[in-house]
Amino acid sequence: MAKPRKPKPEDPKPANSGAVVRHQKLCLSIDTNLRRIYGYTELEIEVPDIGIVGLHAENLGIESVLVDGESTDFEYYPHNQVADSEKRWASAVSSPDSAADVAAAAYLTALETEMVPNLLINCCNKMQIEQINKESHGEQSSAEVKQNVKSVRVNYWVEKMETGIHFEDDVVHTDNQLRRARCWFPCIDDNNQRCCFDLEFTVAHNLVAVSNGSLLYQVLSKDDPPRKTYVYRLDVPVTAQWISLAVGPFEILPDQHNGLISHMCLPSNLPKLRHTVEFFHTAFSEYEHYLDAKFPFGTYKQVFLAPEMAISSSTFGASLCILTSQVLFDEKVIDQTIDTCIKLAFALSRQWFGVYITPEAPNDEWLLDGLAGFLTDLFIKKFLGNNEARYRRYKANCAVCKADDSGATALSSSFSCKDLYGTHSIGLLGKIRSWKSVAILQMLEKQMGPDFFKKILQAIISRAESTNSSVRSLSTKELYLRKVLASF
Repeated sequence: MAKPRKPKPEDPKPANSGAVVRHQKLCLSIDTNLRRIYGYTELEIEVPDIGIVGLHAENLGIESVLVDGESTDFEYYPHNQVADSEKRWASAVSSPDSAADVAAAAYLTALETEMVPNLLINCCNKMQIEQINKESHGEQSSAEVKQNVKSVRVNYWVEKMETGIHFEDDVVHTDNQLRRARCWFPCIDDNNQRCCFDLEFTVAHNLVAVSNGSLLYQVLSKDDPPRKTYVYRLDVPVTAQWISLAVGPFEILPDQHNGLISHMCLPSNLPKLRHTVEFFHTAFSEYEHYLDAKFPFGTYKQVFLAPEMAISSSTFGASLCILTSQVLFDEKVIDQTIDTCIKLAFALSRQWFGVYITPEAPNDEWLLDGLAGFLTDLFIKKFLGNNEARYRRYKANCAVCKADDSGATALSSSFSCKDLYGTHSIGLLGKIRSWKSVAILQMLEKQMGPDFFKKILQAIISRAESTNSSVRSLSTKELYLRKVLASF
């Protein structure tokens, strides 16, 4: 078993290996009493010519790594070992005036470090070395492509969770904060890496494990006390960021109007949940009707947690959204109705644009944010009234104008997206960007006409659904070309 190594100043940073994940399986056992997760992940990977695969893994205990069933060498460079760097930055602070510059430099260094794979796995074997030698002498192997695909299994555990996955009493849940999937399972945590997932979670028999994709079956063990395993399959390729998990003593409320939708909450909030989600099937059907397509992930699940347990007000995953129970209300409450409807409708729209359809490049993220907001505005107009939609658009535009006067970042700027390492999409600036994106798309719809614009969105979804196409990304340039073609 290789021990975690401390990166030394003279060590070169491991570059991205160029590996491609075809499929990933995650099999975990969750102990809420010990606040511990243990199990393994198995990846089907196209190994690059160098024979080294680089994965992202943070705050994990790596027990062993196997390639095609055989133990292999690996090196693990935990990013959280920052004692030496903290001393180095502390010594660089010569005065209070220089503290801000030093802190900014340390923060940028941490962001750059996060981009680098830190679990390096040797995937070369004797047969592959002999094959490389043959090729160097001009002999080509007909099984080259097949032998280049390896099954990599990483046995690991997670203790003392700090981010990515969280324990609160008998509730466990993940969050999709930027580059935090690696904090609870090894993966290639990159927006360009998409694959299908098989997911298995073993929990106490009185708990429910909710995850992405379709629930295939449940297995109750013969242990004492018994434990239950939930098996999910996600057949739509997604990035690791959109893999989510919620475990707890949830009450399950199937939607009365649509069997593909399930709502879940803690037992004390069940009466509020029944009242809150009565409208939800209308948003689900409206999006399917407008885009002329079925929901891409088959089933959709909403889990509502207590506010003190949640890290953010909403966490998106493929076919799953985790929200706080603050949005739930009973029949005596009127004021909260509109805000809750809009929040749940926006969470659903992000499934279409953001999780299913993804940005082609970081500077295209504004477009997916805008399209999700555009769908939400359609729901507001149809079910909450045109006056409500106009008022909210007016308030959002005022905020955008005020931000632009103070020098807000351009929406589609490759330099700003690269320099900000994805942080431009979070916080108040992220909200301003979303509002501005929606405003631009509504201007575009008005210029093209509602019918033309709707056909363009339908064409984008139709292309993604095609079995002959694996392309599910969207760029600003493509939308512009479609606009030009639609004008003729």
